Amino acid sequence: MKQYFLILFSVFLVFFSSCKEKSIAPINLELEKDFYPLEVDRTWVYLTDSVVFNKQLSTVDTLKGFVKETITDKFVTAGDIDLYIIERSFKRTPADQWSVTDIYSASFIDNKATRTEENLRFVKLVLPTSLGQKWDGNQFFDESIIVNVGGESIEVYKNWDSEVIAIESIVNIDGVQYENCTEIILADSENSIEKRYVKEIYSKGVGLISKEMVVLCTQNGDTSIEILDRAEEGFVLSQSLVEYY
Repeated sequence: MKQYFLILFSVFLVFFSSCKEKSIAPINLELEKDFYPLEVDRTWVYLTDSVVFNKQLSTVDTLKGFVKETITDKFVTAGDIDLYIIERSFKRTPADQWSVTDIYSASFIDNKATRTEENLRFVKLVLPTSLGQKWDGNQFFDESIIVNVGGESIEVYKNWDSEVIAIESIVNIDGVQYENCTEIILADSENSIEKRYVKEIYSKGVGLISKEMVVLCTQNGDTSIEILDRAEEGFVLSQSLVEYY
């Protein structure tokens, strides 16, 4: 009986080891970086639409146009990190000339895809991504920092918390189908007087294909009215990819 038990136990160990070996697949981190491709001369063109609320002037300003981002250079930092320089340009119509508005940067720090805008470094992705994965996308700065939006001082980055809500999805942007997409919620909080909602979608081999930002504040606490209809400060932004090369 003892010998029979030992034989069964040995078979179980072999079977368990075999299953364990089969269930673990090696992950190529370099291939995962294709969700956030960094290469000199890479260019993305986005269609943008924004609405900015100004309480002091009681105005709502809208702006539509195009944003182009081009990786123009690469440096190696003292910490041996490849830092890519991004030139950001804007124009209102296809016939207009591009006008440079900002210089940003992007890099990989270990398995973190980072991007620096207005001296604020964001963690956009943590690779490899998985469904339900969470991280602090604003870990490199104080999220209570005050940002001037339309002449108003707003805590834009309050209550942000990045989470992967979809992987390997298929997303249609203006009639163009993108496969193998990772969808991320960067912020999703709302109360009677504030709302923060930010979503980004990345496609493997392409990069960022879509972005939504809703940052709203109001002193009108009537929740029977949508916060967008009673907003006094903040902005709404949409950005969708129209071309990349």
